[in-house]
Amino acid sequence: MEDLSAKQNRFIRKVVSLSSAGVFLDGYDLFIISVAMIFIETQNWLSKGSFLGSVEIGLLNSSALAGMFLGALIVGNYADKIGRRTLYVIDLVFFVFFGLLTAMSTNIIELIAFRFLLGIGIGADYPLSSTYVSEFSPKKIRGKMTTATFSFWGIGAIIAAIIGFTFGRYEYIVIFGHAIDSWRLMLASGVVPAFIVLLLRHSMPESPRWLLSNNQKEKADEIIAEIKKKYDLDYSKDLSLVVPERKGRVAELLSPKLRRRTMFAWIPWFFMDVGVYGVGISIPFILFKIGFGGNSFIAKINAILGTVILDVFTLVGFAIALLIIEKVGRIRLQELGFLGMTAALLILGFGFYSGLPLVMAMLAVFLLYENAGPNTTTWIIPTEIFPTRLRATAQGSASAISRLGAVFGTFFFPVLVATKGFEFTFLFVAVFMFAGFAFTAVLGVEAKGLTLEESSTPFLEFSKYLDSLSEKVALAASELVEMVEKYDNLEVRGTRIKELEHEADSIVHQIYTRVNYMNKPMESVDVGNLATRYDDILDFINAVAKRIVLFKVEKTEEMVEFAHIVKDSVDEVNKTLKYFASFEEADFNSIIDGCIKINELENEADDVLAHSLVTVLDFKDSVKMVKFKELYEYMEIVTDKCEDVSDIFRDLVVKYS
Repeated sequence: MEDLSAKQNRFIRKVVSLSSAGVFLDGYDLFIISVAMIFIETQNWLSKGSFLGSVEIGLLNSSALAGMFLGALIVGNYADKIGRRTLYVIDLVFFVFFGLLTAMSTNIIELIAFRFLLGIGIGADYPLSSTYVSEFSPKKIRGKMTTATFSFWGIGAIIAAIIGFTFGRYEYIVIFGHAIDSWRLMLASGVVPAFIVLLLRHSMPESPRWLLSNNQKEKADEIIAEIKKKYDLDYSKDLSLVVPERKGRVAELLSPKLRRRTMFAWIPWFFMDVGVYGVGISIPFILFKIGFGGNSFIAKINAILGTVILDVFTLVGFAIALLIIEKVGRIRLQELGFLGMTAALLILGFGFYSGLPLVMAMLAVFLLYENAGPNTTTWIIPTEIFPTRLRATAQGSASAISRLGAVFGTFFFPVLVATKGFEFTFLFVAVFMFAGFAFTAVLGVEAKGLTLEESSTPFLEFSKYLDSLSEKVALAASELVEMVEKYDNLEVRGTRIKELEHEADSIVHQIYTRVNYMNKPMESVDVGNLATRYDDILDFINAVAKRIVLFKVEKTEEMVEFAHIVKDSVDEVNKTLKYFASFEEADFNSIIDGCIKINELENEADDVLAHSLVTVLDFKDSVKMVKFKELYEYMEIVTDKCEDVSDIFRDLVVKYS
């Protein structure tokens, strides 16, 4: 699916463009208020007195963000329950209806209320658009597709500034003989594209991945077949790993199994939005205060032009992310972005009054690193590291948590500027940006180059390697049984076991390479430890085979009995390992039962060893005695290594239950 034809790309572009249109409206509607605010202040709607007036301004700036918190939290969860498509269409109704009502407001209370309701629709679109794109994206270009989608947020913001600058040159505009306030046209200007997108989204199908995970295979197959027929695009291979899942529960996000991933989705995004909205929405205000274009009312309009200039760096940041996200990965890009934002704010904090060129330069750097890094990656990550049953819920909850950061930033930025000054305020925000870097470094889970099924379920991405490793161990155990039963071609059989041991070493190397590549996800140490202990089983099977070949001892019943116990132990370990492909809580009892059987077989091997050593001590030939003693002990050690693996199984159940 990665090398797409023009016909196939038509569908991909359709998915991206209709989701991008929603994201464009998100950025547009959020930032148009910062431009319109200049004119709303002249309506005499604000309460007399600086404190009450500033509170009303703060409420107006943050009302849409508060609505986003509610919309993202509720709709994300419902999208996992009832599907993506229906809500993907309905959320545009909020853009149209309440976008129009904001333009028709007659007082500050109405405007705050309508902006809040508009925010619900904006918040709803975050988990819907991102999840919809990620579930239709081929794995090798999923990062690019989701980045391209979210880049329209920046385009929406810059268009909002351009519209504001264009309309802001006039107090009102005459349309069909009626003089209409320019700020009302600004707020209403997003309604027309929203209505067009609302109509176009009706033609989009439900996500086949969601249907398959909700046991609706027939409907999913119909959609897959229809897309293949119309666009020659076959999703069947990409979706081959999707299996029916139980209904997701919000509480699962904080379960031991997913808690760290949830914290990774929530916390850096919260910190990032403190800066993105605290600084971003205040850029016209910052430029006006530093004297961009003068100090008159027209300077406020010119400050918007300065915002347009700076927003170019927003688009450059998105372009950089689009080019390198699949090469660098999400985690590294997010870390670099937070560090760049921190550095820019520190320079602003210590040198804000050094002049306009420095302020413009550092705001440009801030916007560049913001959008090349965390403003893009925090939107993508929640859609990639959670199971399908929780994907929209996770993205919605992360978006909702981030809105708290946005509300905090937009409300307190002007307050801190008024009470502590610009320099203190920039240093204060810099602390949040560095905290975002620190939490990313500690909690990061990389999903570059993986299918959603591989990246979203702990252990699943490693299960294919562990399955290959277990296959080698099983073949070696079977070869050992045949070796001691037939007792012929010993050197050939010993060589075969040695080859299997070398092949297993290669698989273990691949696992550790992947573990390091995954930037220490919560399960990486567990998987590495499990792979090493598993490989130990085969190492000692190989050691037993070597001794049989070198010692040239005669066949005994004890050797045959040991070989069968070894094979039974390996079979039980492999059977138990299969549960880790999904590693759901429903599997935990079966894992414990498997561990008990492995321990019982190890005890049986101990009994055989004790009996065998009694026999060995009766040998008159001391060399023969030493050879058999070492051989039997090594065969028993194989079952000890199986028990070591079962101990890890138990630890994992305790850790994640």
